[in-house]
Amino acid sequence: RLAVKAEEWEDRVDTVCRSLLGLTVACARCHDHKYDPITSADYYSLASVFASTEMFNRPLRSEGVELKGEQAKNPTDAMHVVRESKPTDLRVFLRGNVESPGPESHRGFLQVLSPGERVEFSQGSGRLELANVIVSHANPLTARVFVNRVWAKLIGAPLVSSPSNFGSQGEPPSHPELLDDLAARFMAEGWSLKWLVREIVNSATYRQSSTASSEAVRVDPGNRLLSHMHRKRLSVEVWRDRLLAASGSLDDAIGGESIDPCDLNNRRRTVYAFVSRFELNPLLVTFDFPDANVHASRRTRTTTPIQALLLLNHPFVMEQAKRCASIATTDCPTCTSGDLNGTIKAVRLLYQHLYDREPSDTELSVGLQFLATDDPSDNEQMRRQWTEYAQALIVANETQFID
Repeated sequence: RLAVKAEEWEDRVDTVCRSLLGLTVACARCHDHKYDPITSADYYSLASVFASTEMFNRPLRSEGVELKGEQAKNPTDAMHVVRESKPTDLRVFLRGNVESPGPESHRGFLQVLSPGERVEFSQGSGRLELANVIVSHANPLTARVFVNRVWAKLIGAPLVSSPSNFGSQGEPPSHPELLDDLAARFMAEGWSLKWLVREIVNSATYRQSSTASSEAVRVDPGNRLLSHMHRKRLSVEVWRDRLLAASGSLDDAIGGESIDPCDLNNRRRTVYAFVSRFELNPLLVTFDFPDANVHASRRTRTTTPIQALLLLNHPFVMEQAKRCASIATTDCPTCTSGDLNGTIKAVRLLYQHLYDREPSDTELSVGLQFLATDDPSDNEQMRRQWTEYAQALIVANETQFID
């Protein structure tokens, strides 16, 4: 039982410290950190906070007494509850072995980030005190880590290429003065995410084209100096939402239960997708959705044959292609009877819906050739052609990348 709990505490310490502080504190569970000034006592001081916190599921509706076994194992109508447990100061487990307790370590913060003596917690579990010290202006890391993550999301590459490791083994920032300046002003603006996003998207860096000059390719092939915009690949969640919006079927309602993103009847934003820690959704995982069991510093980006096969055959993609084709043929009904002007108008409409632009002359010519038919009276054949054409536009790079 204690060994299982120790694994839970490590998971929480690791997630909190890597995501918010950019430090690999969990490495100090068995011994002092080999590279950073983090001791085992530091680790167990943080673990004591989570050991003093009780977590459980509680049904939202408690009408009557439920018999054991009648409720689902993971009911959708339940909420995760955190409450104060008995304050606990763990002993340092020597070499990480729960059977070898060492000296007691009081609930507190990391010594290296504490001004003077280690900041210790005394109010209940210490969760509130931990949250306050993490976002304290005296803490030099949290704002930098957060700014770095937002920068990476908007620009396409982080200033620190190891977003969850700002320690001695992490990568140094490519633009340290810029990171420090944004972090300082971010805190001065009351940690306003809206301000930070506005500051970045209004910059000349964000407004650059992703087309690199020959000189930029020669001098800075990795674009570390930000001579041009990084080409950004959309996450699978944004890509799915983009297709739903283009086909006119996106349900943008706020709140509610989790959904299955592969269910054709579920058209809500993918942020509401149900994520199981034991079995990831195949659509999401095919496009690099991270493992839900561990902290992911950044998403991998892969291009595989399985992704291409999914785009050509998945029912979700086929359904959105049908809907996009239906929009074009409904607004331009003469396109299904072989009328050239109607076909041109419908092709332009598809480009506007999917790419937010007009087709080039070459793209328009290719589209007209693809949609040409010897028998315009065959309505079924025309519908298939328009669906296939819409799907060809959907699976193109332009729906998955931002240039």
